[in-house]
Amino acid sequence: MPLDKDTLYFIRLVSSGAGLGAAPVSDTAGTAVTPGSWERIYRMAADHGLSAVVWDGICRLPAAQQPPRETRIRWALSAEKLEERYRHQQQTASKLAARFSEEGLRMLLLKGLGLSRDYPIPEHRECGDIDIYLYGQSDKGDRILHEIGAHLYFDVPKHSEYVWDGVLIENHRTILNVRRNRTERELNALLVRLLEKDGTHGLVPGIQTPPATFNAIFLIRHAAVHFQKEGIVLRHLCDWACFLTRHWDEIDHALFRTAMEDYRMDRFADLMTAAAVEYLGAEVPGPECEAGMLGRFMEEVLTLSPMPDKPLPRLLRKLSGPYRNRWRLREVLRTPVWRYYYDTVRGQWNEKFTVFR
Repeated sequence: MPLDKDTLYFIRLVSSGAGLGAAPVSDTAGTAVTPGSWERIYRMAADHGLSAVVWDGICRLPAAQQPPRETRIRWALSAEKLEERYRHQQQTASKLAARFSEEGLRMLLLKGLGLSRDYPIPEHRECGDIDIYLYGQSDKGDRILHEIGAHLYFDVPKHSEYVWDGVLIENHRTILNVRRNRTERELNALLVRLLEKDGTHGLVPGIQTPPATFNAIFLIRHAAVHFQKEGIVLRHLCDWACFLTRHWDEIDHALFRTAMEDYRMDRFADLMTAAAVEYLGAEVPGPECEAGMLGRFMEEVLTLSPMPDKPLPRLLRKLSGPYRNRWRLREVLRTPVWRYYYDTVRGQWNEKFTVFR
């Protein structure tokens, strides 16, 4: 995929800010970034959830090649707000883990806060909520969340969601959505076995993070589910690149590859890794991928398609999703469109007792 100048510079700033590549220093005045381009890059960074990471890349540039003063101030303030939000989320997670520990519960962090440790500045990895797994004790966790005054506003068989101390907390009953299909059930069982076999890593007292092989399978499955539905953004790819760079030697690659092949995610995993190496500079062995497919994959990652706000257009977008995303389903995930519709309808039926409070 031929990238325009602004998009290419945006990707290079992401790579630099994530500690994966050198700062994209320009040698000639003719290649300098214009104020208009900086505005576009700012919007791309916000849309892809990478504002603070790109800011870190900008801070590595020579002063003469940085954005105009007004843009720098706006960017710095945005990064500062993300830092404050991150610290608050981390404090909330610590308080929650301490309360769970009093009741004999272990708390495992999934995704966001745990992954942030793979970034040079953890506070700059934007996190939406706190995803936790309590090793089969989610009901007890719900009771404790009620006791400490958390507000329940969403509850489905896979997880419950609470707001506590201004932070969204997702309490997973299962690691994956086991009611969606057999793939999710079998992968969920594999991830549980990996937790038992490999143990966990202590992040701070009371908070644990998964082992590397668990995270490799979980991150790819999580991204694949997003990819087939609404698509993924560059932050998903940046997470993968940072994770591989920091944990490559810890992964059981034979087990990971078997899981990818058994559940038709090998092509998606290869594209994720190849893109992490080719575009973001991850220093790990890159798989062979056909150039045209890799380019199309990056086009899918970089092209955002926001969900409409109004009910009818939103419903139509969801219903037409499998047809619009048929390349992702057929070529990348090797899943027939009819199978996607079947799993979606079945999953919705199994979650018919969804509660909104």
